[in-house]
Amino acid sequence: MKVFFVLVFLILSFFLARSQFIPFIPMNNDTLKITNGSSYFDGICKDDSFFYAIATVTNNGSDYQSCISKFNYSLNIVSKSIYSDTSWMYGNFPFNSIDNKYNQLIIIPQITNSTYTSALSRIMAINKHNLDTIWTKIIQHPDTLIATQPNSGQYSVLTSIKSTPDGGYILTGNYNKNCVSGDMRSFLLKIDSIGNVEWRRTYNEYYTFFDIEIAQDSGYLVPSGLNGTNAIQLVKFDKYGDYEWKTRVMYNSLAGYPLSLSIQDSQYAITSSYYLYDTDNFYTGVNISKVDIYTKTLLWEKDFILYRTVENITLHEAMGVEVLLDGSIIVSGTLRQYGSDNRAFILKLNTNGDSLWTKTYNFRNTTTARCQLNDLMVCEDGGFLGVGYYAPHNSNMTAWLFKTDANGTIGFEKPVAELVEAKVFPNPAADFVTIEIPENLPQNAELKLYNALGQLVFQKSLNKGEKAIKLDLRVYKSGVYFFEVVGVDGVLGSGKFVRE
Repeated sequence: MKVFFVLVFLILSFFLARSQFIPFIPMNNDTLKITNGSSYFDGICKDDSFFYAIATVTNNGSDYQSCISKFNYSLNIVSKSIYSDTSWMYGNFPFNSIDNKYNQLIIIPQITNSTYTSALSRIMAINKHNLDTIWTKIIQHPDTLIATQPNSGQYSVLTSIKSTPDGGYILTGNYNKNCVSGDMRSFLLKIDSIGNVEWRRTYNEYYTFFDIEIAQDSGYLVPSGLNGTNAIQLVKFDKYGDYEWKTRVMYNSLAGYPLSLSIQDSQYAITSSYYLYDTDNFYTGVNISKVDIYTKTLLWEKDFILYRTVENITLHEAMGVEVLLDGSIIVSGTLRQYGSDNRAFILKLNTNGDSLWTKTYNFRNTTTARCQLNDLMVCEDGGFLGVGYYAPHNSNMTAWLFKTDANGTIGFEKPVAELVEAKVFPNPAADFVTIEIPENLPQNAELKLYNALGQLVFQKSLNKGEKAIKLDLRVYKSGVYFFEVVGVDGVLGSGKFVRE
């Protein structure tokens, strides 16, 4: 009998050792007030037991600081630590700004002086267990002699970090050459495991380093724009930062930055950027491309327009791209529908770049506050964990976190795909238009009308049970108009029409 139990124990141990533990991570949509002032998550990473989110926080003032929040897999904060320096204000680039290796986290906050005349970056190593600082380094401007002069206007910031096979880290950054505003250049920075600089390479022809991946030969792949053009390139450097080759990955003449990169099976590079599809209103869409690294050829390039425009370019607005195990592609960021309706989005493509689905997310399904996604993680259960911030109207920002299933759905929220598309007739319309809800309104609501610029031009209270709303258009200019029917449960119906 004793031998039997021993055999059973050995068999169970064998199968348990071979099986992969997949933790249950609950679907979630919540905000977290980390301090008494504003707070917003900028990036996230994880290990086998915890998530770690880097945040920017204030304490009812303009003293911006960095913070690490440590979550368990139930998405509860178990500890947090705020890092500050009275000489600097802190800020973090979204996506790619935190790395987890061994027993430490590496974060790369941007630091700015109180007069906003100097911007540099700091590299900080944080103990994962107690969140204490292990070491910290300020990375100086490459043009040191000019940068040390008073009021030089130096700008030199780190934008992404990745662990390297030798135990160190590779970082990307951008700076103003000779501290001249607008004369932008890029650089790579290699450090060892304790922050000692091994080398830095600056590049005159590039100016938009925002992401980096490690190549199979331990070199580096970076998507970037070329100075003076909108020619987006995939650039290959060896492990010492020396240039090897580049290839054009986007032929859209209005492509822009920030840029993101993900590698599939060591052979394919998936890159994402913004592109300008409406030059009059400066509306942007998403440009995705797939490149064969071995042959250095562009396999495909595709454009997507998501609602009105995709938010981009500033310090706290970026976009990410990830490749899943089955080769499908996840693109994420922030978009603006109209008015002040900013929300996160996840776009899923198949391996050929065809759209499978698009989902958008905000907090409490409101259309009057700004919700922004700053980083997205693919979880072991196939779902997605997003972090960013929620900004109620005329109120402080609060850190925002949401968790979806593998289909991008938060179980207790009404998916955007289920929103009712109201009928509009006639369309185009001349003097009058009628908006009809397929079912009588289940609650009191409000009709909101926006012009093509996203400006609210009309609103009207609606009573429960109403079905058709007639609008007098004689006071409005010709053009496209968007509308929403908004109740306490969120958007009940939406659509658009053309005023002739």
